[in-house]
Amino acid sequence: MTSPAPQNGFTLLEALVALVVISIGLLGLLGLQTVAIVNTHVSKSQTLASIGANDIADRIRANPAADASLVYAQISDSGTTQPQTDCTQSVCNPSAMASYDAWEWQQTLANTLPSGRGDVSCVSPTNPSSNDPCRVYDVTVLWRGRDAAAGSGTGDVSACPNATNGGGLGTGLRCYSIEIQP
Repeated sequence: MTSPAPQNGFTLLEALVALVVISIGLLGLLGLQTVAIVNTHVSKSQTLASIGANDIADRIRANPAADASLVYAQISDSGTTQPQTDCTQSVCNPSAMASYDAWEWQQTLANTLPSGRGDVSCVSPTNPSSNDPCRVYDVTVLWRGRDAAAGSGTGDVSACPNATNGGGLGTGLRCYSIEIQP
């Protein structure tokens, strides 16, 4: 009797185990890629919010004569109406320019952030007037985060304490806030 020849290569069981190990590794890589994509989106939204807040801050600083009209101090996150005068096409007084800035800023936020809105309020003095214009503004940008669909995140305005009403964003509310001195 001759002894059987030694086996060469993998058995079916060894190949199956190798396939399972490789599959688990690939699922782990897929999970890491998913987290990276989500974090990239969150980072993009935060960057756009920062750019938006600095945009209105620059507009306020560029139009100091509008302080007496208090337009900048009353920009609400519930939205603004389109002004009658398009200040990019015609000459505007400081108050009209402030109204146009507020409207254009809200439009930019709405177009660049998911449910993007903005709010500007006067911090000091607490009751500004034409004789005592605002010296410190609080600028808050609000948007809906990616986790809004999952129902997680904060849905109340207390997450963004300086916002007036949260703009109806519901769950997943995110905000970016800065204080500026014109």
